[in-house]
Amino acid sequence: MSHSLQSDERGIIQSCPACGTANRIAYAKIAQQGRCGTCKADLTRIAEPVEIDSVEAFAALVSQSPLPVVIDFWASWCGPCQIMAPEFAKAAAQTAGEAVFVKVNTDEQQQIAGQFRVQGIPAFVLIKNGKLAAQTSGFQAAARLLAWVRQS
Repeated sequence: MSHSLQSDERGIIQSCPACGTANRIAYAKIAQQGRCGTCKADLTRIAEPVEIDSVEAFAALVSQSPLPVVIDFWASWCGPCQIMAPEFAKAAAQTAGEAVFVKVNTDEQQQIAGQFRVQGIPAFVLIKNGKLAAQTSGFQAAARLLAWVRQS
């Protein structure tokens, strides 16, 4: 699986490209250009999937994000999910500053998956302005996933 950013109920944890310091980007400010708290260098836009590992972090993200949130429901034992991971990461890289891509492990976060009645994985949910905008499932090449996000 590709590398993912971490998160908590207050925001996304991102390392500074200049000094390596971990910086927390508040969910409400993820559309803005951040600066490192230590060296003041500009932080890059969120361009990789964010790992969501708590119901609290998920609720905070979807309620506060000014950007659309694209959720990948997956599990480590799921072959199609493993094949999908690099495509999801590619899509995240191509939409830096336009949308935030998050990964939810259905084995660890069954309550979140249950909210969306996820029955098969990989499954994808699009949240806009805190509300469900669209759902789909099955393997999606990055271009197809991006087309789905942009037309929904």
